[in-house]
Amino acid sequence: MGQAAWAGTFDDAPVISVTGDGYIFADPAEGVEPPGLKAVTGEVNADFPNTSNPSGITNCLMANTPDFICTAPSGSGKRVKTRLTGPTPLEILLSTQASNGITEYYTYGKTSNLTGARILGFEVALGTGTGDSFTAFDPNDPSTAALFDADYNPKFNLPDGLFGDGGQEGAGVGFFDSSSAEMTITNSLITLDATNLSNSVLGTYFGNSLIDDSMLPQAFFWDATGTPVASDEDLLVAWYNVSTDQWQYGNLGVSGDQYLTDKLQALADTLGVSVADLGYTSGGDTVPADIVAAMQANGLFAEDVIEDLRNLNLNYMIDLGDVAGNSVTMRLTPIFAPIVAETLTPYQFTTAGRLDSAANIPYLDIGNAGTYQTAIADILAVEDPVAQNELLETTGFSFLPAFKAVGFEFGQSITNGIGKPVAQSQNGSVTISTMGGPTTWKIGDNTYAFVSTGAQQASYDRTVNAIGYDVNAYYLMFGAEKHVGSLFSVGLFGGYASGTSDANQDRGSIDGSGGFIGGFARAAFGTGGAAQFVLGYQDLSYDMKRNVMGETAKASTSGHQVFAALDAEYMFGKNRFRFGPTGSLEMYHLSVDGFDETGAGAWNLSVGDQSGNVVVASAGMRGEYALSSGPQAPTLSGTIKYNKVSGDDELVQVAFVGLPSSASPADGFDMNWVSADLGIDVPLGQTGKFVSSLHAGISGSFSSDYENHAVQFSFNAKF
Repeated sequence: MGQAAWAGTFDDAPVISVTGDGYIFADPAEGVEPPGLKAVTGEVNADFPNTSNPSGITNCLMANTPDFICTAPSGSGKRVKTRLTGPTPLEILLSTQASNGITEYYTYGKTSNLTGARILGFEVALGTGTGDSFTAFDPNDPSTAALFDADYNPKFNLPDGLFGDGGQEGAGVGFFDSSSAEMTITNSLITLDATNLSNSVLGTYFGNSLIDDSMLPQAFFWDATGTPVASDEDLLVAWYNVSTDQWQYGNLGVSGDQYLTDKLQALADTLGVSVADLGYTSGGDTVPADIVAAMQANGLFAEDVIEDLRNLNLNYMIDLGDVAGNSVTMRLTPIFAPIVAETLTPYQFTTAGRLDSAANIPYLDIGNAGTYQTAIADILAVEDPVAQNELLETTGFSFLPAFKAVGFEFGQSITNGIGKPVAQSQNGSVTISTMGGPTTWKIGDNTYAFVSTGAQQASYDRTVNAIGYDVNAYYLMFGAEKHVGSLFSVGLFGGYASGTSDANQDRGSIDGSGGFIGGFARAAFGTGGAAQFVLGYQDLSYDMKRNVMGETAKASTSGHQVFAALDAEYMFGKNRFRFGPTGSLEMYHLSVDGFDETGAGAWNLSVGDQSGNVVVASAGMRGEYALSSGPQAPTLSGTIKYNKVSGDDELVQVAFVGLPSSASPADGFDMNWVSADLGIDVPLGQTGKFVSSLHAGISGSFSSDYENHAVQFSFNAKF
């Protein structure tokens, strides 16, 4: 009671939690079961003499494969696969048991860069606690700490199949180079500081960094089943160099070796050409255009990315002493370039990662790397960190949510323009009507045509991942309504809407327009109930301008929107004053096609498809008051409602034109606002069969991050 628990070995199933930007990947293809990591303790308090490899080491942290232990042969899938997904360190909290000594563990690790930016280095740390509570161990007392073994030479390297003398099955040489690509590691016992991923060929093509998943090159993989060089995996044959716009061979084997001879012959036979037609000498050769075409046409060749350029093997040993408590935290922190490290939001991080990669990954240089490098220097030279990140934001599409906002405002103006259902009570009976609706005129038995027009203005404040913007929307609508008895009516409508979204800080604008069609149904029920359902479709076209680094990028694209709204109310009271609850549910689904910008040179962006939903739920009270008791009395009406708006967050693929794309976050709507309407309906009298009235109203929506204001006038006539 009251004494600390002590620990010197890892539990067999040690994972307590995984936090931060990343996760452990339990790879089903390799038989790895969740949570993806296990500990094997073959010898308690062991001190292994190995300094460069894991041979004979029976204690390890490895992938959770039930059929293998630490001494399983190479290629058994022993590596714990972690995937980094952002800038925050990945922390794995591991449980321990008592041993009254120090036990060494070899770590079979592999991490993958899915952060959105290239990684220049890593810090691996051991301590207690997580997040802000993380505390490194005291290296001066090894018996009560988990430390990195000072006798073992840790190794962080790209897989040997790409750089080194392993992989490529019988090739005996890495696809890009026979020398390994490794980081330089400094061991301070409580941290491993890894920097400078070094290899001359790697530097030539990809820079000395672990590139992000989104920036991987395309390659041809060959299913060599049935040939003398068949293997468990498809063979990597060639890759696409964006900077030269050419397919290039990698190293397919060692010159003069029988394996290479067999491989080239089998490759030629598969493609139906001669070995000489392949144009292969010793790797790095340009693949002839007819060979590229033959690979693309042959089902045994698949085009995919070279994943291992984002993967880094992590090999190190941990000396686990009698640690106070029952857990040890293993923290993996990626290190980024300054332009990336100084960002504050996911959008800024992704934008900086895209810019940094385009500037510093040689195979992506299509003539613009110098422009990007100069821009990075200019951005970093801005002393105010807020202004610095705002300048960075302009290099991406910082107002992507405005596409959805334009469609949303169109949909709201259309549904509002149709009017709201009203149950009119006269002489003890109820009939369906509308309030604040369009101008109507009778065109047949219980059939009315109508026309409506209106405008509204809305302001959206900045969100985490987007600049603020204003939207102005206008519409013109025509339609017809058929009354089926006194309690029910149906109608059709069509028209045209147009609007503009202007981004704050003169970032740019989006002009949207398009025709729409739809239908509606209204019903009265009880003694004061009324409901209305609207369903519509809108075809859209967009024209965009984006101001970036002194240039103006322009583009056009198309889209469409489906929208629906359900309104209902129930009014109480009689004679001159009526009141009651009102509510509505609106849904909007918007899709926008991808587009490529022009006019801004190196800064032109390619933006992928966008698609998302917006839902508005509203509830409140409505009242109306007749100013006199006569049949032609003017009527005041007012509504106040609380509105909850939610919309999908999106990841939109964005790239500099000609380069690979990465996912850029576009915030969905997450807003609450109070809306208020005030109107007056004034009967203008009756002359023969001509009956007319005038409606005027004002409305507004108010919250900390959204405002919408509108003024409405309509003339209603029956004749």
